[in-house]
Amino acid sequence: MPGTRDQTAVTLPVMVRRNLQTVSDERVLLATGHPRGHWFALLDAAGAQGWRHPAIAAFLRDQGVPGWWSQGITVAYEQERGLRLPGQRPDGTFDANISRTFRVPADALWPLLVDDAAREAWLGSGWVVARQTAGRSLRLTAPDGTSAVLGVEHPRARSGGAEGHTHHPDHPNHPDHTNHPDHANHPDPAAPAGAVRLAVQHAKLPDPETVERSKRLWSEALGRLADHLG
Repeated sequence: MPGTRDQTAVTLPVMVRRNLQTVSDERVLLATGHPRGHWFALLDAAGAQGWRHPAIAAFLRDQGVPGWWSQGITVAYEQERGLRLPGQRPDGTFDANISRTFRVPADALWPLLVDDAAREAWLGSGWVVARQTAGRSLRLTAPDGTSAVLGVEHPRARSGGAEGHTHHPDHPNHPDHTNHPDHANHPDPAAPAGAVRLAVQHAKLPDPETVERSKRLWSEALGRLADHLG
């Protein structure tokens, strides 16, 4: 029985798009043989509005929906039935995601992340290193007990300017989770030569208002980091 319920400008999205806005119904039809409406109707008939996320996804897999698509359809169903807000994780929490591209090599950026005194100068006090993978990612514990992962990404160079890139839980290629900053070294065709991107994911936030406060905090902090890099 299913369970119950150039420093380039920083990218600061005001809202996260719904799954229906990021993955077309045509793609769902091609991948599963039916449009979303068909799967939503089956879920409604089965009483899925009272189920938790894993149970909904498992039901869809039992109906022959591939695993990746079962997750995406589950997210869309939860959003459209009011069971989940856009950007909300299955556990009810939210992530704040923000990134900035710097025109410096990674070995110039990394010391400002891992050295306590250097980090405090741009981020403030009370952030403690919980774990790190040298040159790639750093997990910090915030003063309030939440955690943030900072991922150093090495974009593919190109000529011209760059834009920040934001990861969010309804990314079309990741229907139920973010592109985690621990996963560094993803090529970015929009980045200039000699640049490095710092992607931040501040996790387990209780509501959208806290997410916006976190984004403002990190936007200001990354601006100070840019000043330190010169």
